[in-house]
This record gives sequence, structure tokens and C-alpha cells, in this order.
Amino acid sequence: MDYKNRRLRHELKFPATAAQCEILRQRFQAVMKHDANAGDNGIYRITSLYLDDAYNSGYNDKLLGADTRKKYRIRTYNLSPDKIHLECKYKDNDMVSKRGAWLTREQYDSLLGGDMTFTWDNRYGGTVIEDLGISNSLARLSPSVIVDYNREAFVVPEGNVRFTIDSGFKVGTFSSDMFSPETQYVPVTEIAAVIELKYDDYLPSYLFDLVQGVNLTQQSVSKFVMCRDKLLTMNTLIR
Repeated sequence: MDYKNRRLRHELKFPATAAQCEILRQRFQAVMKHDANAGDNGIYRITSLYLDDAYNSGYNDKLLGADTRKKYRIRTYNLSPDKIHLECKYKDNDMVSKRGAWLTREQYDSLLGGDMTFTWDNRYGGTVIEDLGISNSLARLSPSVIVDYNREAFVVPEGNVRFTIDSGFKVGTFSSDMFSPETQYVPVTEIAAVIELKYDDYLPSYLFDLVQGVNLTQQSVSKFVMCRDKLLTMNTLIR
């Protein structure tokens, strides 16, 4: 389903224990393949720098359960500075969608320094980079929290289904730069893991059956909120 030139997808989240993850991993492996971008063991590291505005709208809208909301993040995989991806994730009632674009290291550094003038370049018209610049002009975006975790992803073309197991959550402290050697990653242990199920228009019943009988409870879990709350308890906010 398309909405405002964005592909809407269903997204279900389930907090899980290590034991539940092991059971599900065996089930997923039986009928699905690992994400082609993953390493030999199917696991890769995701590090994201989330941005929020002067009103902490991304954080507060999530806590309030707003039907429509969005948040910006800058993501890299296996902490590689060579591939830096800007994403805006949208929530429209029960559906999610994303827009994304690659950033250069120079653009990333400019953004961290509070300079987003590059977003007004004509070549970015109509892209998420232009949207970032507009949002910054309206309410001043700045780094909010660095979220770090390991992901194991399983996919199947039918229904464009994707199961992920996210675990090993950490929050970046003492720096707003996820690549800086000064950034220290502190474990966040409130939840051992999060199972995510994403699909387009339909979910084959045999795939939904994979999560049955494991005593999972669907919840609106946010790694962004979980890690920002950790910073609040440590009194080390990066903004």
C-alpha cells in the first residue's frame, strides 16, 4: 500500500528472552533465508544516531502514542564510516514507512556541528534530505541518542516478509558522534531482545505461525525511547 509516495508496511514488535530467541531462530532458519547483507553468521551491528527537535517531539509523541509521527536517524552498519544512511521513519496509525538517502562523511560532520545548509542544495529537492532541512528550520534538530545493537534478519519474498532478532542493546555516551573513539557504549538490559515482524500487504499464515506457542506478547517497543531513558537515568544526555 502506498501513501504520500511512501510504501506502507505492517510492523509488529515482541519483547523476547534469550531462550525464546533461540527457539524462534531455529524456526526461522527452517523456512527463511538470512538477509543477503548480513555476515557469515547472519548477524550484523546497527548503530543509529537519532535526531530530535527542540520540543523533543519524537520522544514525546512516542510516549503519548500519537497516531502519526516521524523521527530522523542516521544509521550505519558494523560502525562503518563509509556507508552513512539518513532515514526518516514514519508512523501512520498501524503502518510504518521510511524514506532514506546516503550522506557523505562531510555532510554527517556538518550536521553534527549544527550546519545543515547542505540540505538546501537544489539536487536534494523532494528528497528526505530536503525534508530534514525543513524540519530543522521549523524546530531545530540536534542529536538526541545513539542506539546500538546486533541484528539477525530472516527474509522471504512472499509478502516481502522480514523477521528480525535484535539484541545486545547499548547506548552511546559522552559524545554525539557514533564514530568518535570518545563514545562509550553502555549496555541497556531492560529487555534482552526484540523480535520484529514486517510485511507489506499480507502475511502468509505459515509465517505467522512461527511465533505461536512461544508466549510472546506484542508491544510497542521503542529502542529509541529505551536508550534515551537510559541516558536520563545516567544523567548524561548528549544534548
